Amino acid sequence: MKKLSLLVGGLALSTLALAQKPSADVPFTLEGQLGWNASSLSFDAPSLRFRYFLQDNLAVRATVQVDNDSETINHYELPNNAGGVGTEINKSSDWALAVGAEYHFAGTDKLSPYAGVDIVFGGGNNRAEWDKYDGTSYASDVTATVTNPTSMIGVNLVAGTDYYFAENFYVGLELGLGWMSHTTKEGVTSVTAAGTTTESKTPDFKESSMGNNVVGQFRLGWRF
Repeated sequence: MKKLSLLVGGLALSTLALAQKPSADVPFTLEGQLGWNASSLSFDAPSLRFRYFLQDNLAVRATVQVDNDSETINHYELPNNAGGVGTEINKSSDWALAVGAEYHFAGTDKLSPYAGVDIVFGGGNNRAEWDKYDGTSYASDVTATVTNPTSMIGVNLVAGTDYYFAENFYVGLELGLGWMSHTTKEGVTSVTAAGTTTESKTPDFKESSMGNNVVGQFRLGWRF
């Protein structure tokens, strides 16, 4: 058993020692990414990235991310959480697609630093469902839905690195500097109170930002 353990350990160490970054003869990579948001101290939704190496130092890439969240908030009739209970359910579904290219510098046999650019666009929908809640407090005869579609577009400059720890497998880190424009499209609020339904709309709202990205992408990938 001891000899078997030594053999397995030796094979693992030799694989790590011999690992090096492949040439363009192995052109495809598929990786999973997990983003750490420094402003909220939380992980963002994971994403997938596909790359194709046109040359040893030049690759095109596409990244896709889908995120669905749901949160339920209770609103009580009395201050001590007694009496009736109203609920507020907030749901969001978002997607983003980034397409771009990256240039890889010389680096070392295992380390492949790069810089690149992405064009980013996406969209989504925010929806709130109220039951016995009027938007501010408990209300026994009120139900409502609030919807707000969203969209975004932007440009992102990135810098990162791939480190090949085993044959054709790598880990990496990526940071960026970008400009983003976010649009909250016309929203609809439908409220039913005492059997009567009213509907109102909210206008489009746009905002843009430019600066250092606070999301660092931790990456694990396979090149094939």
